[in-house]
Amino acid sequence: MSEQEYLDTEPYSPVKREYIDGNVYAMAGAKVAHNRIVGNVHGELRNHLKGKPCQPYMSDIKLKVGRNYYYPDVLVDCTNLPDNSVFSQAPRLIVEVLSKSTRRMDETTKRAAYMQLDSLLEYVLIEQD
Repeated sequence: MSEQEYLDTEPYSPVKREYIDGNVYAMAGAKVAHNRIVGNVHGELRNHLKGKPCQPYMSDIKLKVGRNYYYPDVLVDCTNLPDNSVFSQAPRLIVEVLSKSTRRMDETTKRAAYMQLDSLLEYVLIEQD
């Protein structure tokens, strides 16, 4: 699938999908513990950043790295994204909550991709246990 085909079909997909090196990967639904952690991290960041130019976003905002698209659990972007934007390209912080099904990708493929971002100051992996 081409990058443009992914972008054209993603809004209509019944599941979120990441686009990595020309391949599309469906994302598994998260469990309650995962959602709770993501919500807590987002809430703390939102409170901390209130009144500042940076904003935290949860897992429905795509992250574009080169020609790939990911859905990090939480990211912080300081570029004043337009309200109609569906992806960030310059996050300062990325947070992934580890699970058995995502650990390997979060620790290898995603880490390598995220480290290519000049804007990134911190990549945080959170254990659920």
